Amino acid sequence: MKKQTIITLSVITTAILIVVVVIILNKEPSDSVSTSAKTIDKNLLVGNWLRTDSDYRLQISEVNEDFTLESKYFNPNPINVGRASWQESYGNLKIIIELRDVNYPGSTYTLNYLADKDLLAGDYYQAVEGLTFYVEFARNK
Repeated sequence: MKKQTIITLSVITTAILIVVVVIILNKEPSDSVSTSAKTIDKNLLVGNWLRTDSDYRLQISEVNEDFTLESKYFNPNPINVGRASWQESYGNLKIIIELRDVNYPGSTYTLNYLADKDLLAGDYYQAVEGLTFYVEFARNK
């Protein structure tokens, strides 16, 4: 009898644990989680940006709903932008600018928008040399 009671209690406990796990996995994110994942205005990316270590300029004129950017790049002369996109994740904005021009065969900027500093900061992959550098762009006011 005692053995049967232990088995019954084990089965009930296991069933309760399974129900609790299923409820937790299917639960919608709470308000505290969703408020920490605030959205940021994507139009903050629009502007003229100057690299802090050189005369290189990035001009973003439009942030499109299809996650593309209208942008131009200057070093100091115009360099063709092959692809420009943006994304938002957990309230953070990130842009990717791929250059396609002479001496720029796929060099790429991957930059995060730092709202508290109004900076674009991240990596520049220099395709010709195969090197990656940390860079920052400040808004040119």
